[in-house]
Amino acid sequence: TNVLNLMSAIYTGTFVSSCIYKAAGDKVVISFDDAKLQEDNELRWTHNKQRVYLKKGSQIKLNKLNVSEDGSLILENVQKDKSGQYKGIIYDAEGKLRKETVQQLCVLEPVPEPIVLVECVEKGVNLTCSAVNNDEVVVSWMKNGTKANVTHAVLHISSSELKPGDNFSCTVSNPISKNSAKNVEPVCSDTDLSEKRFLFGSDLWWMLVILTGGGSFLLILFIICLVCVCCCCRRNKRKAKRTSSVNYFQIHL
Repeated sequence: TNVLNLMSAIYTGTFVSSCIYKAAGDKVVISFDDAKLQEDNELRWTHNKQRVYLKKGSQIKLNKLNVSEDGSLILENVQKDKSGQYKGIIYDAEGKLRKETVQQLCVLEPVPEPIVLVECVEKGVNLTCSAVNNDEVVVSWMKNGTKANVTHAVLHISSSELKPGDNFSCTVSNPISKNSAKNVEPVCSDTDLSEKRFLFGSDLWWMLVILTGGGSFLLILFIICLVCVCCCCRRNKRKAKRTSSVNYFQIHL
C-alpha cells in the first residue's frame, strides 16, 4: 500500500507530509517545494476542505489567506484555530494537474513551568506533576538527578524507598517546547504519619478513653472525700450533743 501511494504521489506530483508542529504566534509557510507557479496557472488552497484561496491566471477570485508570488501559503502569527489540513493544487492553462501538496499543521501552546505537588499518604508519598493538560504533553521524572522510569503525571514513592534528602523533579514537554520543575524534598515519613494518625486518627479514641477514665477517677475521688467530710461533720455534731448533755446533768446535780 505504501509503495502504491508513493507511486501515485510521484505520478500526480502530490506531496503529503506528516504534521508540522508550530508554536502559537509563529510564522508558517507551506510551499510546493521546487514547483514554480506560472502566470497562466490556476492555484487553489483549502483549509480543512474549505477553500481559502483561488487564483485563475492573473485574476484572484478568493483571498482569505496570504499567498506569495510562487504560490506558497503564508500564515502570520498563527493560532490554534489555524491547525488542520492544508491542501494546495496547481493546474496549468489547459486544466491539467501540475502539482499538489497536502500538509497537516498542528499549532500548540508552549508548556508552562510545572510544579511538583507533594501529598503524604499512609504508605509513602504521592508526587503530582502539574501543567499536564492534554495528550500532547509528555512527562518524565528525575530522582536525585537520575531519570526515573515513569512517564505519567503521578509518581508514588513508598516509605521504604524514600530516604532523607531525596529530591524529585518533573519535566513536561510537547513537540515545540520543554520545561522543568524545581526540585522538592518530601518531608513525609512513617514517624510523621504515625504522629498524624495519633493526633487525628483512631488513636484519638484511646486518648478520649484515657481522659474520660481519668475524669471519672477524679469524680469518684471527689465523692469519697465529700462523703468523708459529711461523716466527720455528723460525728462532730453527735459528739457535741453528748458533751452538752453531760454538762447539763452536771449543772443540775
